Order: sequence, then structure tokens, then C-alpha cells
Amino acid sequence: MKYPRSIFLIIATEFCERLSFCGLRTILSLYLRNVLLFQENEATIIYHIFIMFCYLVPVIGAILADSFFGRFRTILYFSVVYIIGNILMCIAATPPISFWPICMTFIGLLFIASGTGGIKPCVAAFGGDQFHLPKEEKYLQKFFSIFYFTINFGGFLGMILIPALNTTITCFGDDTCYALGFGFPATLMIIALLLFRLGRPHYRLKYPKENIILSFFSCIFYAVKKSCKSRKNDEDKEHWLDNAQDKFPENFIADIKRVLAVLYLYIPLPLFWSLFDQQGSRWTFQASRMNGYIWGIQLLPDQIQVINPAIVLFLIPLFDKGIYPRILKNCKLHSSLNRMFIGGIFAGLAFVISGLLELKLEKMYPDFVGKGEASVNFINTLDCDIGCKGSFFPDFTLNKGEKKVVNLTAQNFSSYNVYIEAPFDCWKSELINLTLSTYVKAKELQVDTFLIGIVEKKIIIFETEPDSYSKSRSGRPKLRFIFMRDSNSSNNVMIVLKNKKKLEDKYLVPDGKLLSESAYIELEPGFLQYTISNGIDPGVSHQTSKKLDLGGVYIIVIRVQNRHVVFHKLFTMTPPNEIHMLWILPQYLLISIAEVMFAISGLEFSFTQAPSSMKTVTIAAWYVSVAMGNFLIIIVIQAHLFKSQANEFFLFAGLILLTMLIFGAMVRRYQFVLMEADSSVELFSVFLNREQEASPLIKVTNNKRLSHEYSVTFSNSSISTSSVSDS
Repeated sequence: MKYPRSIFLIIATEFCERLSFCGLRTILSLYLRNVLLFQENEATIIYHIFIMFCYLVPVIGAILADSFFGRFRTILYFSVVYIIGNILMCIAATPPISFWPICMTFIGLLFIASGTGGIKPCVAAFGGDQFHLPKEEKYLQKFFSIFYFTINFGGFLGMILIPALNTTITCFGDDTCYALGFGFPATLMIIALLLFRLGRPHYRLKYPKENIILSFFSCIFYAVKKSCKSRKNDEDKEHWLDNAQDKFPENFIADIKRVLAVLYLYIPLPLFWSLFDQQGSRWTFQASRMNGYIWGIQLLPDQIQVINPAIVLFLIPLFDKGIYPRILKNCKLHSSLNRMFIGGIFAGLAFVISGLLELKLEKMYPDFVGKGEASVNFINTLDCDIGCKGSFFPDFTLNKGEKKVVNLTAQNFSSYNVYIEAPFDCWKSELINLTLSTYVKAKELQVDTFLIGIVEKKIIIFETEPDSYSKSRSGRPKLRFIFMRDSNSSNNVMIVLKNKKKLEDKYLVPDGKLLSESAYIELEPGFLQYTISNGIDPGVSHQTSKKLDLGGVYIIVIRVQNRHVVFHKLFTMTPPNEIHMLWILPQYLLISIAEVMFAISGLEFSFTQAPSSMKTVTIAAWYVSVAMGNFLIIIVIQAHLFKSQANEFFLFAGLILLTMLIFGAMVRRYQFVLMEADSSVELFSVFLNREQEASPLIKVTNNKRLSHEYSVTFSNSSISTSSVSDS
């Protein structure tokens, strides 16, 4: 008995599709923010709507496959829609030919979501159709492992290859090339379509003979309607669907019972996906607050997502060839539902670990002011130590070139008196005033920075724009410039930044204000060299090299007096990340184990337990549970239940563990069905020809309809079979 050759073309098709989709998804949010200039929150919302739509469309694809076109034609048609969407995205990102890029991008995303969503429920079921059951059952089980391995391997390569093409190759005068980033996935989908069409002569094709979805809902509606009218006769019925026996065939009613039994077990599944999909959001943000230097190489937070598919690629053959065969004899892991139950437990443990890690990280976060509080930073740019006094803080000495943080109480806007005193020989020149008595304004829930400098030989305090000094979401260091000058400094000043790749950014500080400030910029971590030069003597410059670490927030304060740079220094306003990113590996290992045990087993369960006429719809319902999981994330986040992110992680961990207990109770009541053969006659003959030693495993429950219904109970496990019918 040989493995069906057509399977390899189906797997190759899925590999190309996953590489295309995961690569596009990885660069999509940056494209929305950096190219289409959406705000970060807007880009995030668009991204998640796109992902949710990708997991809702499978319902439409399943209906078309099971009721109209069949799985082969549905995959073929939606692949064409998919390719059109990719081409539109490529055109939108190509400036010479793009028009209405935002509108074209949205249309392209709609086509891509429709294409990938329409394909999702069909590919796995179409692959399963290539096997003759039950005699090729062992090949079917291997197919689901290979299929899921292919999904992860394609996603793994896509998350590495597509972003690399986008950032290493430049085009159209930009430092990135999103046209290539979207064009390469389009090429992959064309290859996928050609490979899939190439196998047409070798596929086992099954086309629907009726609108099964319409009949499905019609039967349910008729049974409910009749149950409400004749409740007295319901006692004679074993199931409420039996009320439809006078209008619908018994074998069709039995199929619906099986589908409803499967969908009933899907109720707890969205919570698992709400945990799993936080790898791309909460866990990525968690990684952005960690130190990613590994042997001199910087691992960025958005690259940490590659760990999951990499671990899964290793775990799939390990579980399939090592763990499962060794422990099947001693436990009940041969049941796909039992494996899903244990996988859910591992997901909960992963979030317990992430919560404990978050508690450790919270000790490194900046101290954000709370209600009734304010914070004030004093920075001394003078060439001498000064004394500071105030009614709202103890007296202290502020050394030259240093920063002092003062926390105080504040209600709305509050003003506080400040007295500053400098020594007689300060700044190597005579000061008109050695003291300054003024006041500073503090606002509740705000951090303000005050710079102490000189204007016309007088000490003065400059107030900068307020800032929370929060870490960047990407995890990259943030930097801004604060430039001070006196009234005699009328020349332009040039600031040149040069990173480790020798790329330069130049900033010109024009004449005008005594205080100039730049917006925050995000830079690559590592050593940064900045050079300051003035307009009157370009040959005289000040050059310094400083290291910017992940998560740090920095300002460079520059002061010019008498047309010369007399002070420049880099200040760390928010400390960089100190806990190493390798500490995030345990939770990724646990969630990857959970994925292997939960997702692969769930796909196997969805295919084997659904009747052949409704397998695609059942798998589509599986994907809808993923969409509902993403929606649950939004609900929890918008509820703002906790101030601490760690408590939110613990909440999800507690919810999944509680849900798995409920799921375990539901599993105990579920009765498994044997895989359907290609016809009821073949399956019936297989059971009749079994040897006598196997007869205790078979229990006939309805002799009158033996050709259509049977029930099997496995004496050594909780698995039993009932109501299997020929469809």
C-alpha cells in the first residue's frame, strides 16, 4: 500500500501559501504605519480586523465547498482571488504605478483575507479525501502531522525571508522595498496555484450532490419546530432531532447529530486561541522590555515570534516518532481530545510563567506618576555645582552636568517656588546674578524637565515639553534633542548621528528660539556617534560615542553660549532593559508544546469525527473559534481590569485551566465514532471480516439499520462509537 502521490502536491501548495501569508502579515503593520502613515493604534486595529476576517471567511469557503463547488474547485477559485489581492498590495506599494494607495491596500487586504479564509477549511479536508479509510488510517494520521509541520515551516521561512527582502533591498528612493515585500508573496501564490492545478489528474475528487448546508439548517429548524408543537411525544424520542424523521432520512439526521456533538466540544476552544495569539501582541511587547543581546548579536522583539514555529518544527517529529509511541501504552494520549486537554493545561502553565516574568520586569519599569502626583527633573548644564531649595522638597546640591528627580504631590496645575544659588567663580566668568528665585509649574500625572542654563550672564531655568518617558513599543531605544542658546548665539548648529552601519542622519538647529526640541526618534540599538558643529567655525566640532540599549529613553542636551558649544551630554531618562530575552524561552516552549498537542489533535478530531458530507464545515467552525479567541482578547483588554500586565496574564492562565476542567468533563461524555469508509458497504464488510478475537469491541445497537448505523465501544479506553451513517 503506497502513500498517495497527490498528497505531496497538496502539501507543497500549502507550504507556498503559508510562506506567502506569514511573510505578508509580518511586514503589514509596519507598512500601515510607516508608509500609509496611520497612527500606531489605527494600524493595530486594521491589522487585527484583517486577521479576524481571515478566520471568519472559512465559513463561506466551507459552505461553497460542501454545497456547491466541491473542495478542489473552491481551493482553485479562492487561490485566484488570493493572487489578485497580492497583486493589488504590490501595486499599492509601488509609487510609480500606485494610485489611491490606501484604498487599493484595503481592497487588496479584503481579497487576501477572502482568499486565505476560503482555502483554510478545504486544504486539510481535501488532503484527507485522498486516503481510503479505514485501511489507510495510519497514513491519514501521519498526513496531519506533516501538514501541520508544513504550515509551521512555511510560516517560519516567511517570517524570516520576507522581512529580510523588505529591509535589505532598497527601491524607489526609500530604505525599504515594500513592493518586493508584497510582490514576492504574490509570486509564491502563483506557484502554489500552478502546483495545485498540476495534480488535477491524480486527485480523488468529491463533488456535492445537494446543498448540504441548506438541508442541515432546514432539518434542525424542522426538528425544533416540531418539538415545540408535540412535547408529549418527545418522550418516545431518544434525541430531539429524531422529530424530523418523517421528513429527513435517518442517516442524514445521524450526521447532524455527529456535527452538533463536535461543535458542542468547540465551545471552550476560543479561550485557548486567545492565549495562543497573544504571542504577536502581549508577548512581543513583553520582549520589547527585555535585553536581546546574544553573543554580540541583537535579537529584536518583533523577531522573537520566530521561536514558536522553530520549536514546533522540532516538536512535531519528536512527538510523532518519540513521545507518543512510547507513552501510548501507559496512558490515554491516543485520544485526540485527551491530547487537546493536556495541551490546554500547558497553555495555562505558559501564561503562569509569563506572569511571573512580568512581575520581575515590572521592577525595571519607569516609575510613572499616579493620581495626585507629579514628577520634576532638574538638569544642571552649568560648569559648577549649584544649590537648590524649595518648599516642596528637601534642599540638595545638584552637581555640574547631573540630573535630579523630585517627586511631589500635585492637584491639576500646581506652582512651587524654587531658589537656586551658584558659587562666585561659576562658569569661569562673572555672572550678573548668582542666585535665581522663580517658580516651576507641575501638572498632575505628568513628568516635567527643567534645564538650568545661562542667558546674558544670568542664570535661567528652561522648561521643556512634558513627556512620560515610556519605552517604545518596538523595544528600540528612543532619543530626542534639547537645544539651548543665549541671545548672542545666532549661528546654525548641525547635529550628525552615525550608527554602527555608518548610516548618517543630519539635523539642523536653525536660529530663533532660545530653546529648541526635537521629536523622539527610534534608533537601532548599539553604539551611536553624534557630532555637533556650529556655523561660524565648521572645523570645530564635538564628537562623542554613546551606547543606546534596548528599551532605553534618552535625551541629548546641548547648550551654546557666545556661539560656541559649551555643554553637551546624553541623559538616560528611562533605564534600558536589563533582564535577558532568553528568559522568555520557557513560556514559548510551553505554548509550543500546547500548540502541537492541541492544534494538530484538534484538526485530526475535526476531520475524523465529522461525517464526510460536512467535514469542511466542521473544520471551518474550528477556524471560527480562532477568530472568536482574538475577539475575546479585545474584550479583556478594553475592560481594563488590571493595572498590572502580570495580573492579566494570571487571569488568562486561570481561565484556561478552569476551561480545561470543563472541557475534560465534556470529553468524558463524548462518544467517538470510527472513521468513515468511502462507502458504508466497504466499512460494514471490514467489520464483518474481523477475526473473532476482535468481536468484544463491537456492539450492534440497531439490527434493523445495521447497514447504516452501528456503535462501537473500546473496552480499554473511554472511546466509543455511535450513530455512524453512510453519507
